[in-house]
Amino acid sequence: MELFSPWKQDETIALAISGGMDSMVLYHVLRTTHAYASGQLILLHVNHGQRTASIEEAEYIMKMAQQDGHICEMTTLDIPSDAFSQERAREARYQFFDTMMKKHGASILLTAHHLDDQYETILHSLLSGRHLPGAMGIPSDRDMVDYRVVRPLIGATREEIAAYARHHGVVHFEDETNSGTDYTRNYIRHRLMPSIKESAHLQEEHLIRLRDDMADIDGILKAEAETFLEGRSKTLPRSAFNAQKHIIRFYIMQAWLKADGVELRRRYIEEIMAVIASDTANAAFEAGKTSIVISYDQITRKQGKDENVDVLRIERDGSYVFNGYRITTRLAAHQYPLEVRTKEAGDRMKIPGTGTKKLSRIFIDGKVPRDEREKMPVILDSDHQIIALGEIYNIMGNKEKNSRLLIEKEFTDEPEK
Repeated sequence: MELFSPWKQDETIALAISGGMDSMVLYHVLRTTHAYASGQLILLHVNHGQRTASIEEAEYIMKMAQQDGHICEMTTLDIPSDAFSQERAREARYQFFDTMMKKHGASILLTAHHLDDQYETILHSLLSGRHLPGAMGIPSDRDMVDYRVVRPLIGATREEIAAYARHHGVVHFEDETNSGTDYTRNYIRHRLMPSIKESAHLQEEHLIRLRDDMADIDGILKAEAETFLEGRSKTLPRSAFNAQKHIIRFYIMQAWLKADGVELRRRYIEEIMAVIASDTANAAFEAGKTSIVISYDQITRKQGKDENVDVLRIERDGSYVFNGYRITTRLAAHQYPLEVRTKEAGDRMKIPGTGTKKLSRIFIDGKVPRDEREKMPVILDSDHQIIALGEIYNIMGNKEKNSRLLIEKEFTDEPEK
């Protein structure tokens, strides 16, 4: 079987070996026809701890490695079943890989992704709305901080790998969870791909052409974004930004934030862009230590705690965003200005029918997370009296009855599920 093998003969390489057919076939090829194509081979096995059979599988892999004279490192993930997710498992695996690669001085980590994985990944990106030009599919190799991930089987189909396993009698284990359709990737694998392969009018190979075309488009869009950002640093003109096509705006925002080392999910960037395109006069979004501040015709990127915008002044009716909360005001002229800020030591609020109460006690009674307390809007009237606290208290009335001062938690950078 042909391998994509861009490593040197004296390099120490590691193989992420799950025990499934793909990685066991790759191990067999490395042990036979490619036995002298590299230096030392280290096996890395991760037991996800979700199946009873995985214990015996791990024992088999360890015994196999010892018989073949290879070092084998193993770990078992400590993720409860009710909290298990593919994303959490992947993060945990790569933490283990990072540690082991450094421990053994390995420069190449091999994974057994193949051509059908490539097709499924491209479809998943397209159909889940997470696609971006230039970011589709699985790269044949990728640089990490201290090593390089290489996928030797990326040009081989699942059929070819299965045929190799049968011909050479490669022992492997089936993970029964792979046959279900609970996970999106499994649904694509078992429900969509077979129909595509069976159709005389559909060729999955075109997905690779789509990926390559999108990579070319990615280069064009990046160049457009660079042209717009030329001569502009921390501040962007809002009207000129909004005049660009939607996809160009996305690339501009992505590149502009990356200048501060900020990389956000597409959903959060889209939320920011939606506010920039709206008639909202003032808004602020948090992205780690960076704030994106929208103020009339300017979009400003500010970094560091000293630069974060903690106060918003509202002088007329309108819709405003503050730390992920939308504040809508429809007040009489004499009720302005309003001051919106975050909590301060000693803050107290008058609760109708109760008396005054410290904000710190309100947070505790409401079991508000500590990080949420730091960004929740505290609204003061023109007499500097607190009249509202986030969605918790609003002297002017609740959401259903109040239309003069409405506060809603709307924007968030929570991870996508």
